[in-house]
Amino acid sequence: MNEDQISNKITGYLDQGVAGLRPGTTYRLQLARQEALARLSAPEVASQLTLAGAGGANMSGGVSRRTPRTRDARIWVGVLLIVASVLYFQYWQSTRQARDIEELDTAILSSDLPIEAYLDRGFRNWLAHSEP
Repeated sequence: MNEDQISNKITGYLDQGVAGLRPGTTYRLQLARQEALARLSAPEVASQLTLAGAGGANMSGGVSRRTPRTRDARIWVGVLLIVASVLYFQYWQSTRQARDIEELDTAILSSDLPIEAYLDRGFRNWLAHSEP
């Protein structure tokens, strides 16, 4: 079968199905088809860029009623949260590094070895090869 024969069969089945519909239903279907074709011929252009979930459309398919100021505020709050978390992470890393240095200094100063032993290259090599 070629495409023309298949399309003729499908058209026949659809015509048989439409014959049993009430006139009001066929009229509403015709109006819906015209509206869909009108929407298809004139695509809607976005007036501004929006982030996903920032207020384009809601879950029911309708347009969100939020004002642009509310959408902008939500975006800026998100940006501020990201910046604050990065700054806190850097602060946490620096305090952890300072704590590690303090612990190392405490261990060196409280040990029985003189400081000159830590500065000796032979001792450093011995430490590097003796660790498991």
